[in-house]
Amino acid sequence: MFRQFISLTLLVSLVALSSSGIMMILLGSFEFQLQMHPVHKIFGILLTLSGAFHVYYNFGAIKKYLSKKKSMLFALIMTFIMIALYAIGMAKPIDLDKVHQIEEIMKTMEG
Repeated sequence: MFRQFISLTLLVSLVALSSSGIMMILLGSFEFQLQMHPVHKIFGILLTLSGAFHVYYNFGAIKKYLSKKKSMLFALIMTFIMIALYAIGMAKPIDLDKVHQIEEIMKTMEG
Protein backbone atom coordinates (compact mmCIF):
# COMPACT_ATOMS: atom_id res chain seq x y z
CA MET A 1 0.00 0.00 0.00
CA PHE A 2 2.86 2.41 0.86
CA ARG A 3 4.44 1.73 -2.55
CA GLN A 4 1.16 2.69 -4.24
CA PHE A 5 1.08 6.00 -2.38
CA ILE A 6 4.71 6.63 -3.31
CA SER A 7 3.99 5.93 -6.99
CA LEU A 8 0.92 8.18 -7.03
CA THR A 9 2.75 10.96 -5.18
CA LEU A 10 5.57 10.67 -7.70
CA LEU A 11 3.12 10.88 -10.61
CA VAL A 12 1.13 13.85 -9.26
CA SER A 13 4.33 15.68 -8.31
CA LEU A 14 5.76 15.13 -11.79
CA VAL A 15 2.60 16.53 -13.39
CA ALA A 16 2.54 19.51 -10.99
CA LEU A 17 6.23 20.37 -11.52
CA SER A 18 6.22 19.88 -15.26
CA SER A 19 2.98 21.79 -15.86
CA SER A 20 3.91 24.72 -13.61
CA GLY A 21 7.44 24.82 -15.08
CA ILE A 22 6.17 24.76 -18.66
CA MET A 23 3.62 27.50 -17.88
CA MET A 24 6.37 29.61 -16.28
CA ILE A 25 8.45 29.29 -19.45
CA LEU A 26 5.61 29.84 -21.93
CA LEU A 27 3.96 32.74 -20.13
CA GLY A 28 7.26 34.40 -19.28
CA SER A 29 5.49 36.45 -16.63
CA PHE A 30 7.46 37.18 -13.48
CA GLU A 31 4.15 37.72 -11.68
CA PHE A 32 3.06 34.19 -12.63
CA GLN A 33 6.41 32.78 -11.53
CA LEU A 34 5.97 34.38 -8.11
CA GLN A 35 2.44 32.98 -7.89
CA MET A 36 3.55 29.47 -8.85
CA HIS A 37 6.71 29.46 -6.72
CA PRO A 38 5.10 27.88 -3.62
CA VAL A 39 3.40 25.19 -5.73
CA HIS A 40 6.61 24.47 -7.61
CA LYS A 41 8.66 24.34 -4.40
CA ILE A 42 6.27 22.07 -2.45
CA PHE A 43 5.84 19.59 -5.29
CA GLY A 44 9.59 19.67 -5.90
CA ILE A 45 10.11 18.47 -2.34
CA LEU A 46 7.39 15.82 -2.72
CA LEU A 47 8.92 14.65 -6.01
CA THR A 48 12.35 14.38 -4.41
CA LEU A 49 11.08 12.39 -1.41
CA SER A 50 8.85 10.07 -3.40
CA GLY A 51 11.60 9.65 -6.00
CA ALA A 52 14.05 8.61 -3.28
CA PHE A 53 11.59 6.00 -1.97
CA HIS A 54 10.93 4.85 -5.54
CA VAL A 55 14.66 4.31 -6.10
CA TYR A 56 14.93 2.48 -2.76
CA TYR A 57 12.07 0.10 -3.58
CA ASN A 58 13.28 -0.49 -7.15
CA PHE A 59 17.04 -0.53 -6.54
CA GLY A 60 17.41 -4.11 -7.85
CA ALA A 61 15.85 -3.21 -11.18
CA ILE A 62 17.94 -0.03 -11.42
CA LYS A 63 21.14 -2.02 -10.81
CA LYS A 64 20.06 -4.42 -13.54
CA TYR A 65 19.47 -1.51 -15.96
CA LEU A 66 22.88 -0.02 -15.17
CA SER A 67 24.63 -3.34 -15.77
CA LYS A 68 23.97 -2.90 -19.50
CA LYS A 69 26.55 -0.75 -21.29
CA LYS A 70 24.06 1.31 -23.31
CA SER A 71 21.97 2.11 -20.24
CA MET A 72 25.06 3.02 -18.22
CA LEU A 73 26.34 5.25 -21.05
CA PHE A 74 22.94 6.97 -21.26
CA ALA A 75 22.91 7.56 -17.49
CA LEU A 76 26.44 8.98 -17.61
CA ILE A 77 25.59 11.31 -20.51
CA MET A 78 22.45 12.56 -18.72
CA THR A 79 24.48 13.10 -15.53
CA PHE A 80 27.13 15.03 -17.47
CA ILE A 81 24.45 17.22 -19.09
CA MET A 82 22.92 17.92 -15.65
CA ILE A 83 26.30 18.86 -14.15
CA ALA A 84 27.16 21.04 -17.15
CA LEU A 85 23.84 22.91 -16.93
CA TYR A 86 24.32 23.45 -13.20
CA ALA A 87 27.81 24.81 -13.86
CA ILE A 88 26.55 27.14 -16.61
CA GLY A 89 23.73 28.38 -14.37
CA MET A 90 26.01 28.95 -11.39
CA ALA A 91 28.56 30.82 -13.53
CA LYS A 92 26.03 33.44 -14.70
CA PRO A 93 26.64 36.86 -13.16
CA ILE A 94 23.74 38.07 -11.03
CA ASP A 95 23.01 41.48 -9.52
CA LEU A 96 22.83 40.66 -5.79
CA ASP A 97 20.92 43.85 -4.96
CA LYS A 98 18.10 42.79 -7.27
CA VAL A 99 18.16 39.27 -5.80
CA HIS A 100 17.72 40.68 -2.29
CA GLN A 101 14.84 42.88 -3.47
CA ILE A 102 13.12 39.88 -5.05
CA GLU A 103 13.68 37.75 -1.94
CA GLU A 104 12.05 40.43 0.22
CA ILE A 105 9.06 40.59 -2.13
CA MET A 106 8.75 36.79 -2.08
CA LYS A 107 8.88 36.68 1.74
CA THR A 108 6.10 39.26 1.85
CA MET A 109 3.97 37.30 -0.66
CA GLU A 110 4.49 33.93 1.06
CA GLY A 111 3.81 35.37 4.53
